[in-house]
Amino acid sequence: MKHLRIIPLLLSLVLLFALAGCGQGSAPASSASSAAAETRTEEEYLAEENRILSANDGLWEKVFASMDKNVTEDVLTSNYGDFLLSAVEKAKDQFTAEEYKTLTSDAEKIREIEKKIAALSPEDAGNANSAVDSSAFPDFKGTDLDGNPVDSSLFAQNAFTVVNFWFNGCKPCVEELDDLNALNQQVKEQGGEVIGINTETLDGNPQGIETAKQLLAATGAGYRNIYFDSGSEAGSFALGIMAFPTTYVFDRSGKVVGEPLLGGIDKEENLAALQKNIDTALAKDAAN
Repeated sequence: MKHLRIIPLLLSLVLLFALAGCGQGSAPASSASSAAAETRTEEEYLAEENRILSANDGLWEKVFASMDKNVTEDVLTSNYGDFLLSAVEKAKDQFTAEEYKTLTSDAEKIREIEKKIAALSPEDAGNANSAVDSSAFPDFKGTDLDGNPVDSSLFAQNAFTVVNFWFNGCKPCVEELDDLNALNQQVKEQGGEVIGINTETLDGNPQGIETAKQLLAATGAGYRNIYFDSGSEAGSFALGIMAFPTTYVFDRSGKVVGEPLLGGIDKEENLAALQKNIDTALAKDAAN
């Protein structure tokens, strides 16, 4: 399970070599390596974060399983390494001394990478470091996985919309696809809809889309999945997700209802929390 802000356009989920490892070699190559490091893009830095977390994904899965299920504006705008360090500290009793040391080291490495990302020029950093309004989903124009156009009007067409953020390499994300499909059938009767946003499909990434479609078909999930440009405000919203899966409920105007849910709805307590947000959205819609 890879818990991070992923920019999937240029990023496969193949593990990458660490920057330090790539930079080691003969003396003549060192200056070239330094020059490459100075021109690294945000996508490359995030790929390194992905590699760090993937190397110890079993440990990180335990950390995120025990973390606070509420995502706040402070969390979304803080240094991700600090966020991870805090999560590790709260869960430290679950780990051996060596495991705690490993997790802390990973988080500190990511904190330093985040500092480098923050120092990038706006042209290099794109929109991912911009402040994202987490109280509403940004207006967007996009496409579903079958190539049909879709836009922000989908929110107005539903009494409420459940939006699930996931990616192909996230085991808990894939495990809940059939549950989300069952939920979609249920909420349709209430005027709602479940929408999936797979971060590996942003920008119409062909490989990401093909894999996502295969996973959805294999689990019998037929609800709509959509994508849009990663550089759009909607892309910034999606790329601001700190842990996967994360599920939001939005009202007809695209505003967030309740707190976003971290973790799969295949867990009873998570499904109950999601249902509470759905009930709130229904009550709000009935009152308008």
